[in-house]
Amino acid sequence: MVFLIATIASTIPLSMYTQSQEVIIMKKITPKEKELLLQILEYGILSTNQIMLINGVGKREVQRKLENLRKKDLITFHNIKKEGRKGRTEYVSSISEIGATIIRNEFDGQFYFSSDKIIFKNIYTAKHQLLLNWFRIHLNFLHIKLPDLTVDFISATTPFLPLKKNGLPLISEQFETKLLKINFTPDGVFCIKNKTQNKSLLFMLEVDMGTESLTTRSSKTNNIATKIKNYSVYFQTEKYKRYQKKWNTLFNGFRLLFLTNSLEREEMICKQVGSDRSNNFVWISTKLELFEKSLGGKIWVSGGNLHTPKESIIGPSLNYEESLFL
Repeated sequence: MVFLIATIASTIPLSMYTQSQEVIIMKKITPKEKELLLQILEYGILSTNQIMLINGVGKREVQRKLENLRKKDLITFHNIKKEGRKGRTEYVSSISEIGATIIRNEFDGQFYFSSDKIIFKNIYTAKHQLLLNWFRIHLNFLHIKLPDLTVDFISATTPFLPLKKNGLPLISEQFETKLLKINFTPDGVFCIKNKTQNKSLLFMLEVDMGTESLTTRSSKTNNIATKIKNYSVYFQTEKYKRYQKKWNTLFNGFRLLFLTNSLEREEMICKQVGSDRSNNFVWISTKLELFEKSLGGKIWVSGGNLHTPKESIIGPSLNYEESLFL
């Protein structure tokens, strides 16, 4: 399993800390505790099942490790209601202020995000973050199933990569054409390389929870139609090629992925995308299909055309179906 983790730390001298902060610094953590804290930081918030799959360990072991971190005040538990199950909830974990401070002082650099952005506070966005994490976990398993594939994912919220000069995430986009001013930030950007075929594909991910309207008269309001238009201009102007330098490759294709939380939402976005034939680079799927068939499966509606067979992001010759939950 490969994780996108860079060197981080604090350059603040010890003399500038308060007495309570000095107590935090004196706390010791084991290498395995540090590894788990780094994972939680990178993913923002993690459920027990997600940690199990990331590390390939059992539920009891994960629960024991999380409880030890909680007792040390290094993480915070949040109680989240499960979708589709009345009264059922699950605990998810995020790093605490103490945990973030300790991790800072374990390294020789610094976080690129301030503490208020590192520490997960908005519980209302938890389900969005968890679905994004599920996508990333499934993405990691592509390399395990198909060793010839290499995968690298960049999150919009990672604290381990520098921000742009304007203070926005590294994967944010801002540019102007003669008619439009484009400004957007995907939930994630990733590259899949096939070493045998010497091919590379670039993907941008939008996790959709059904909270945004499909269209609106205001171009300044977040909506699906505006997002698609922005990405279309981005694709046509080949702005995405800036990532060729980062991954030292020439892309053989570019895809925008919409991962939705329901079949109804998938159909709505497909109708929006399918109204313009130039949107064939936009692919749509659902959480349900991801869980049932994995990212190796033919789960994506290409160009919003619901009447054609679904496709796999790894192509027809490599596609496979294998749920992670069997």
